[in-house]
Amino acid sequence: MHYVDYLYIERMNKTEKNCIICNNSTKIIMNDKILGKYNIDYFFCNNCKCIFTESPYWIEEAYNDSISVTDTGIMLRNFEICNDLFSIIKRYFNNNIKVLDYGGGYGILTRMLRDKGVDTYWSDKYSENLLAKGFEYDGFSKMDITLAFEVLEHLPYPFETIKEIMSKTDCFIFSISPLKKFDYTSNTEWWYFSPETGQHIFLPSKQTLYWIAKQINCNYYNVLGLHIISRKIKFLKLKRFDLFLRKLVRIANKRFLSNKKFVSKTWDDNLYMKNRLNIKFQKENIPK
Repeated sequence: MHYVDYLYIERMNKTEKNCIICNNSTKIIMNDKILGKYNIDYFFCNNCKCIFTESPYWIEEAYNDSISVTDTGIMLRNFEICNDLFSIIKRYFNNNIKVLDYGGGYGILTRMLRDKGVDTYWSDKYSENLLAKGFEYDGFSKMDITLAFEVLEHLPYPFETIKEIMSKTDCFIFSISPLKKFDYTSNTEWWYFSPETGQHIFLPSKQTLYWIAKQINCNYYNVLGLHIISRKIKFLKLKRFDLFLRKLVRIANKRFLSNKKFVSKTWDDNLYMKNRLNIKFQKENIPK
């Protein structure tokens, strides 16, 4: 049967769609527009507490560029993540560890970690490695840590990906913004739905992440705002001195980026690019 036929059958039975994480029954909580033209359903699972979209038939169009034009915080985010990761790595691991950046984009974080002395490798099926050439993952080696920053929300089957990742590592560290509530009625209520890009198709809660870890006999932790699924190491809160250093770095960054003369344009640029996309969508949808 052709993919389009499968899609038609799924749309006909969409009220009975099972959860992509726990396979329990779900309900439609909203129908809203993405990419300025597709009205899609969002499902909520009351068992593992996640939200996900209907099957993403628009996904190829959403990834005309692997990095969205609205991701204006990509450099600042990688800088902060790198510092936080380094604090965790220094405390819990030795200097001989091997790290994989899964879904590593242009190779920014891989390069930054290597510059700090961490033996890090890059992997991404959908992006070109621009900054970490020569340090591509071989696809089979066991890694001490696997990273995935701003990746899981893009996946149609995130639980299967996490199980695959944990088959080659004992520690998975990742970023994602957990749901703030469960009763959304529009994808414009929270920026993380990212309707302009159409790329965010899975939105978990912290309960979802605990559920996933338990199903694969691991533990879930949150350290410095980073999510960790670990099989062996028990991650405790960092010492006060580590937290003090992290806070000091954040304050220094903010003062560097924002002062009386210059204010960071990261968020303003994000809103500007979203507005440009919305204008583009409106023009494309004007009847001819």
